[in-house]
Amino acid sequence: MSTSGSTDYSTTRLNIINRALSLLNAVPQGGTPTAYDLSDANLALNGLVKSWMADGLQLWAITSYNVPLTDGVNKYRIGLTQTIDIAKPLKIHQAFNRNSTSLVDIPMRILTRQEYNMLGNKSVSGNPIQIYYDPQRVYGDLYVFPTPTTVEATNNTVVIHYQRPFEDLDADVDEPDFPQEWFDALCYGLACRLAPSYGVPLADRKQLWNEMTIIKQDAMNFGLEEGSMFFQRDFRNW
Repeated sequence: MSTSGSTDYSTTRLNIINRALSLLNAVPQGGTPTAYDLSDANLALNGLVKSWMADGLQLWAITSYNVPLTDGVNKYRIGLTQTIDIAKPLKIHQAFNRNSTSLVDIPMRILTRQEYNMLGNKSVSGNPIQIYYDPQRVYGDLYVFPTPTTVEATNNTVVIHYQRPFEDLDADVDEPDFPQEWFDALCYGLACRLAPSYGVPLADRKQLWNEMTIIKQDAMNFGLEEGSMFFQRDFRNW
């Protein structure tokens, strides 16, 4: 027998909800969930997806954006309808100052809040080599240091590599913003969230939670980047 030759299997919001309800025996075999069941499960599923953003550093959710510099401006607001009109980055993991002519990238240091606050004259002019990102509820503020002049604003951009939010599941036919290896984790995760509402006994909920944790951890482990790690002393001189 031959294999299918296909690797594009996917699922939808409705499929995930039906599977989760089936794990809970909440719907008779071959039965149809009520409108309330579907509405409640949709809220729980989107809440689950958003909560899992806190796990961070999943490879498919890391993307990049070229932030154009403006003469004399060291603060750039990022978020939908903001100066940089993209979904708010959750965290910025890496940044480069890219010369638009030579395409040479200069690595930029990402500062903590304390380190940025310790900078003396934050308006000093020059080619930005450091950034600080301050995420808020619906937008984030990106600070660059030093403040670019006309020369830097014309010839340079700041390239950020950041963790983006997972997309919402707005309709029954929407596919999850997750790779295939996460589909089972989503079903089991949703079942765990819904279990108290359906009166699942505590012992069964614990078993379901243990199964979900193993499935999710397998997916998370596969989604992390592999590479070497190096440690060295911090030689900065303030």
